Amino acid sequence: MYMSPRLATFVDDCREVKDEFALKALLGEATPSLGFEQFALVDHVDLIGPPHDTMVITSYPEGWIERSLLRNYYVDDPVHAASTKTVTAFLWSVIPAMIRMTKRQRHILEEAKPFGLREGLTIPVQAAGEYRGSCSFAGRETVRPTADLLGAAQVIGMFAFEAARRLQRARWAPGTKTPDIPALSQRELDCIALVGCGKGNAEIGGILNISPNTVRQYIEDAMRKYDVYKRTELVVRALFDGQICYRALNIRR
Repeated sequence: MYMSPRLATFVDDCREVKDEFALKALLGEATPSLGFEQFALVDHVDLIGPPHDTMVITSYPEGWIERSLLRNYYVDDPVHAASTKTVTAFLWSVIPAMIRMTKRQRHILEEAKPFGLREGLTIPVQAAGEYRGSCSFAGRETVRPTADLLGAAQVIGMFAFEAARRLQRARWAPGTKTPDIPALSQRELDCIALVGCGKGNAEIGGILNISPNTVRQYIEDAMRKYDVYKRTELVVRALFDGQICYRALNIRR
């Protein structure tokens, strides 16, 4: 199965885009093809005083943006909350089934409707070591969540967000590369995850059926690769880089 020529062109354009204005134009062209009228590509951060390296590209009405900032709606945004529950595109109309909505969150969705934000489709985006974010498309009409729509939106949202990240890296760290993530063996990853669960060398060795000395060697090798000197720092760095996940830590407790 291959992408349509139109979608493939969008992907190629995202790879070549040179600034935020060009990316905004690309999203503006793609939005109607999905059946929507407006879009918002944002990092989920404090929008009153956002970090300098975050990205916000949107065509939402100025009136809604101003109201959201004045009333701190972004803090309780139900779309952002729902985006933490999945990695695939979802319609706003199914948010009540995804999260337990507060009265304020229900009010936010209702108050957005007069601004042309009645129904939307959001693609969650998260990469190791990056701000959590999303790319949303919104409009006045209901849409049918076909496989074609969800697939196309997923590709557009992911590639647009990656283009935005590339532009931000170029702006705030010109000429630099994203640091390489150390290559760890599966045994090293297993040991780090168990360290994160509070296990000692003997316990880890018993779980993995290896000697405590071998466990110590795996952990020391991993610390050397990360250039850290404490096990806790090793666990934090591995989590940050996406080498291990919180779910693995919870399962092994």
